[in-house]
Amino acid sequence: MREDLPKLPCRLHLAVTGSVGGTTLALQYARQSIVEGGRVIWASEKIPDPLRFSQIFADVDIVSSSRFHAIELGTNLEQGIKQVIDASDFLPSVILVVIDDWAPKQGKTPSSTIALAEKVLAVADREMSVILTSKTYGNPAAGADSKVRGGERLENAGCETWHLTREESKPEIRQINSAEESFSLRLGDEGYY
Repeated sequence: MREDLPKLPCRLHLAVTGSVGGTTLALQYARQSIVEGGRVIWASEKIPDPLRFSQIFADVDIVSSSRFHAIELGTNLEQGIKQVIDASDFLPSVILVVIDDWAPKQGKTPSSTIALAEKVLAVADREMSVILTSKTYGNPAAGADSKVRGGERLENAGCETWHLTREESKPEIRQINSAEESFSLRLGDEGYY
């Protein structure tokens, strides 16, 4: 498993083209945060796939793994975001908040949903990072040219956007493109390496 992932910014929007491993990358950052002694709050419509979770967290002891707090949002995003913010205020040593698939996968993202994402981003500071993941839309072959959900509003909230795509000629290779640099990662059963 790769330990030297790109440095996580304080506020990150991971814009994922198709199903190329966005949740896996966020889980790897969560694992890294827990191994470093921190606590993670993870929120998504459904909890992460148990098999993928066990692959990523295989070498993390049970006591450390207990610092991973999952909140299943279901369809009530507003209530779920309130729970995430409350938990980040209440629980000690929270260093990472992840909202996985924060936006609808299809159609236009409602302004009210973007406003909820902005509320979560507002809790990020030097000690705590926030990762939002969502699917891009537009032409899947366009990669970084695909459109990003909530793009400009999230950037105005101080969020850095990374595009995660699959390399066409090597399907096991993923490309992360940020405004400043690009990274190539190989995806396997145990995550990125």
